[in-house]
Amino acid sequence: MTTEPIEKGEPGVGGALRTAAVVAIACVCGWMTMEMEILGARVLVPKFGGSTYVVMGSVIGVFLLSLAVGYLLGGWISRLRASKAALGVCLVLAGLWLCAVPRMVAPLCDALLDAGWDEKWGSLVAALVLFGVPTALLGTVSPTVVRWLTHRAKDAGLFMGLVLAISTVASFAGCIVTAFYLVLLSAAHTIIVSGLVLGALGCMILLHAVVARTAPVPKEDGR
Repeated sequence: MTTEPIEKGEPGVGGALRTAAVVAIACVCGWMTMEMEILGARVLVPKFGGSTYVVMGSVIGVFLLSLAVGYLLGGWISRLRASKAALGVCLVLAGLWLCAVPRMVAPLCDALLDAGWDEKWGSLVAALVLFGVPTALLGTVSPTVVRWLTHRAKDAGLFMGLVLAISTVASFAGCIVTAFYLVLLSAAHTIIVSGLVLGALGCMILLHAVVARTAPVPKEDGR
């Protein structure tokens, strides 16, 4: 496995803009994670009915487990030389999966109910199938962007705290906006739009990775 070398820090405005762009990626994905968690319960409750707390517990449990898997995967991706391209692919795949979710809900839930699954295990399996993969892919973001920001070992904790703090604030904003406003709109359309946003973000990261890899390396003075 080829690992990505530690890069030299970028001074001045360029370095600040790069840091802001990287943190913004974590913010968007933090928002999307919480938005999908609330919308996940929104689309499953009508199907499984019964106790809202059971369905919500299933959704929260699936998201926590999926994020744990994503964090491990993101730690591995962060060590790759092509980590930008890998993360871009993850976000594109997450976006495509979310765009397909609205079409998957009814057939999947109906099949589980016809098979005799109750509201507990049925909602758990449905949440895992519908949201497990995209949530795990979103979980790869935090470890990877922390690696991008870290140029010295002693700064690792600082950037980890920065990314977690700001992305958690973004998750809070996504939670409030989704719970107060977006749930009043079409859940299917909101999920599709969110998938398109993630796909576009992934494409932008992929494009940046290609441009950065093909750009000529500037020579130092005297060489």
